Amino acid sequence: MLSSDFLITLAEPGSRGPRAPRVAIACSGLGRIRRGNETWAETVAEGLHRAHSPVTLLGGGRVQGIQCPYERMASIPREFVLTRGWLSWHHRYLLEQLSATASLLLRRRWRDIDILHVADPDMALQMSKRTKGTGLRVIYKDGLLLGPPFCRHFDYVQVLAPYYLGLAQKQGLDTKNWFVIPHLVNIRRFTPVRDRKAARSRVCQGALNPEAFIVLAVGDFSPASNKRLDWIVEEFSRFARNTPSYLFLAGQAAGAEFTQFERQAKSVLGDQVELFCNLKADEMVSLYQTADAFAHAALREPFGIVFLEAMASGLPVAGHHFPVTEWIMGDGGQAIDMAKPGELAAVLDLWRRDAALRQSIGNRARRRAEAAFSEEEIVPLYQQMYERVAGEPAVQ
Repeated sequence: MLSSDFLITLAEPGSRGPRAPRVAIACSGLGRIRRGNETWAETVAEGLHRAHSPVTLLGGGRVQGIQCPYERMASIPREFVLTRGWLSWHHRYLLEQLSATASLLLRRRWRDIDILHVADPDMALQMSKRTKGTGLRVIYKDGLLLGPPFCRHFDYVQVLAPYYLGLAQKQGLDTKNWFVIPHLVNIRRFTPVRDRKAARSRVCQGALNPEAFIVLAVGDFSPASNKRLDWIVEEFSRFARNTPSYLFLAGQAAGAEFTQFERQAKSVLGDQVELFCNLKADEMVSLYQTADAFAHAALREPFGIVFLEAMASGLPVAGHHFPVTEWIMGDGGQAIDMAKPGELAAVLDLWRRDAALRQSIGNRARRRAEAAFSEEEIVPLYQQMYERVAGEPAVQ
């Protein structure tokens, strides 16, 4: 975390002296999709705004209910119907970033800010290059596992766990202006439910056994996704047959991809699986409250905000033996080999049979989320980082 040696004392509003740095957090997909970067941008900007830090959130689409200043960047969305048929996802994402960058530069919105904080890699790279000498400071948040080879292009870097800082230091990079700040979760929005039966009735309209054991997994229904929802389907099938158990899967997908995945999952689990596509944030809150346990099968996850949402909701969580995942879960979950058949099935079956055990682990998960990843813990780290970066000599 950040040392107090690097903090800059800022004057109170209305007094003479240095002002708080004006920050913009930009995310090209915000308002169109809900994934890690989009969730990060929204939750951090809202948290900073509640803490009275001057922040503006920049996104590519319309958003509703945002609790901070928000402005749109014109861009060509990655899911644009005219490009889906002939451009790969990576090229469509690149086009979205570059068009948003052009909008940002042409409208000169960046001239009203001191710090631009970006997780989209190509947008961050272009803004860093094209604003040299202007006094704008660009912070790149590496949330895509691009690592030291890409991060070396930036003067200021945010990584999400101590593990990533250690990797950069082992490779001999100067990490003086690298900051370890994990994702945060709104623990007042994601909270344990008092009446799980009522929560299930609201989501499922009374269509399932209220005493059933429900496992939730959140990811991406795309065939190329590293979230491996198909693995969870197979593992769930190892123990759930002939038991009152259900698997709930929630994720992002285009219509055809969702239909294909649903067909495959139903062929394995039949009526024991329910799929939810492109849910809104409030709908996700309700879905977490229906579940008894949470599983995430990615083998190398940059972070996994879904872990924090599940833990804040009081669910025991299962994840892969990856250092970052283990650090996030702490004693609020179980790290296993997600590539070994039967490992996840054994853990989930144990939790199914032992309600007291899963309640105990779920309570620890909630405490871990509160102590390490709550807005109250994480927002001050962002404020300290911005103050330090603003106090650095501008790079010419």
